[in-house]
Amino acid sequence: MSVLTEDTIIVGYYDDAAEASRREAWQARLQPYLPQVKLVSLHSEEAQDAIAVTVWKPPHGVLASLPHLKGIISLGQGVDHVLADPSLPQTVPLVRLVDPDMSVALGHWVSLAVLSHIRKAADYRALRARREFRPLPQREAQSVKIGLYGVGAIGAEVARQLQALHFDVTGYVSAPRSDKAMRYCHGPDGFDYMLREMDIHICVMPLTDETRGCFNQSSFAKMKVGAYLINAGRGAHVVEDDLQQAISTGHLAGACLDVFVDEPLPPSHPFWENPHIEIWPHVAAQTNPNTAAQQVAKAIHAFATGQPAQNIVDRQKGY
Repeated sequence: MSVLTEDTIIVGYYDDAAEASRREAWQARLQPYLPQVKLVSLHSEEAQDAIAVTVWKPPHGVLASLPHLKGIISLGQGVDHVLADPSLPQTVPLVRLVDPDMSVALGHWVSLAVLSHIRKAADYRALRARREFRPLPQREAQSVKIGLYGVGAIGAEVARQLQALHFDVTGYVSAPRSDKAMRYCHGPDGFDYMLREMDIHICVMPLTDETRGCFNQSSFAKMKVGAYLINAGRGAHVVEDDLQQAISTGHLAGACLDVFVDEPLPPSHPFWENPHIEIWPHVAAQTNPNTAAQQVAKAIHAFATGQPAQNIVDRQKGY
């Protein structure tokens, strides 16, 4: 990638946790591609000169206050945290990361959650606590029907890994597909079919108006008795009170969750006390500056030179 000029390119940066150390890490990773880039806090005076921003969950109103902004880069594959800002500049392009390393990592986490469930890891931990050395019945992978909700850049890799482990995977997508990688369902009828027929339900969908709260009391009631939910999408895909009820009554076997409506998950949340819910702190696919830096640098270069950037978000779709 060619560099621009020797003039400094100011890029605003915001991360809702450990901002200073992470900003320094990104600065170091971007230097080989764009030596003139300088990352500054969005709360600093220098941010007023920013032509681009790299953000994760930016405070509402901050982006609209930047007079020279030409582009927004989400430091993640999801962009709902940016689109939630009611004052978000409508004419400024928004780019999301499409990092193969993140997709592979998320696929590993999903595979871990699936294998932990069907190989009864929690039950064996309980046996160990009682010092019982006793085998439990083993389920055949081929007999497990997995429903994968969302088969984009991330979902395709998740499906590939699960199929390599000999699982039967069906994907739910927003529109019909004709490729032969797997079976697909779409639309309300397809969604209901998957709810009824799948043993394990995995959500990796983007959060949109259509997908918000899609796993709710009605959805859980349609699932098989003993079905299991894995959510690596967004917390708002799941109505948490309904999930707690479905598991507490025994209709669902349990859930493995990496995302929640409120993060960090409040200490008083009932999920902490539910032994059938595995809790992870939003780490299924952490953004890796080592693998994503070149993509971010290309987006900054495009914004600085007036060229079209890759992976621009369709705001109507939400991804």
